[in-house]
Amino acid sequence: MDRAARRVAWTSAFIHGLVHACVLLLPPLLADIRREFGVSLLDVLAAANVMYLLFGAIAIPAGYLADRVGSRGMLVLASAGCAASTAVLALAPNFMVFGVALGALGLFAGLYHPSGLSLLSRSIASGERGRAIGIHGVGGNFGEAIAPAIAALLAARLGWRTGYLVVGAIALVSMLLAASLSSDDVGAPAEAGVLRAPSNRRKWNPLGALTSFWRSRPLRWLLVSAVAGGFVYRGVLTFLPLHLTDGATDGSRVGAYLTSLVLVAGMAAQRFGGELADRLPRERLLLAEVAIFAPLLLLLGIASGAGLVALALGFGFLWYLAQPLAGALTAAYADAGDHGLLYGIQFALSFGLGSFATTAGGLLVAQGGTGLAFLGFGAVGILQLVAVIALVRSVRAAAGARAAAAAAVPMR
Repeated sequence: MDRAARRVAWTSAFIHGLVHACVLLLPPLLADIRREFGVSLLDVLAAANVMYLLFGAIAIPAGYLADRVGSRGMLVLASAGCAASTAVLALAPNFMVFGVALGALGLFAGLYHPSGLSLLSRSIASGERGRAIGIHGVGGNFGEAIAPAIAALLAARLGWRTGYLVVGAIALVSMLLAASLSSDDVGAPAEAGVLRAPSNRRKWNPLGALTSFWRSRPLRWLLVSAVAGGFVYRGVLTFLPLHLTDGATDGSRVGAYLTSLVLVAGMAAQRFGGELADRLPRERLLLAEVAIFAPLLLLLGIASGAGLVALALGFGFLWYLAQPLAGALTAAYADAGDHGLLYGIQFALSFGLGSFATTAGGLLVAQGGTGLAFLGFGAVGILQLVAVIALVRSVRAAAGARAAAAAAVPMR
């Protein structure tokens, strides 16, 4: 990548880490906030649910606005909103103000994903897009991995409000970085020979846009794969600590520590996956990755001890390895003017429907323990594999049809 492309990629990575840090500051601070405001754990969790709901729900309108007003402007707004929200959280005089600010934080942080990914897809050429999305993913993993530890450390030494002040200052830096980027209106050149969905840029009709995208066979199967992957991701990260404890690993905190290690392994996987996405055929690479990933999930349900630990780390590496591949493929199958809306729909579907993994997993745990839950997640992984196989076949069929059409053109 040239200097300008690297700057866009690393700026997006920085802001990506910020938004994940914003929404993950809360879990280690639950007890402190309960004591501070004299409320129940249920009250704090209800406010957290609103934050996470808004974090996912805003993705579709954010993507639409990124296509209309530009991704850079949306990143500035997201960073400024995160800075303002964290400042209010740090200074909140009562729980009502805290809850409203927490919802605002979810809203502004949720602007990032469709805006940041569409900035990358429109600003960086196809041959370097996988690497750029991999760098972007590294930033997100770093924010996810470090935010809970930093929040807990600062709370122990300086009080729980300090973490929000620190992240607010980082958000101001993010705002300045986003504002310094050049406009993304021109975009990267389109890829030749790719079957694209019709443009939806001028319409505010999410259902109509989803229908339009669904008519594109590659996008259809890519969306199904994304939903299945989001379900597996949420389910595994929710139940992994409990599963490790049930698997007789040493100590009740090992599961929590290993979850952080999974995220760290994901940092390396995102970078490696981005490099592979620019060097090898992306559809076949995604198929090979999911073909290994799906049976590994099933093995997670029956393994124990050191084998369970190794499989959990393998899950983190393989799941995150696929993210730059899927992100680059999404951009390849749609008009550049629709990238924000498409990423917004993909994010809302994968994380919105994926949230039901907690309920489904809980029902399975009640029936047969965490092992049964992981076997259930493995079954969803098989569904993802079927979707990726259909994706590869649809791309091959489209390529064959284009070749036949070209051969039918009479020579002059």
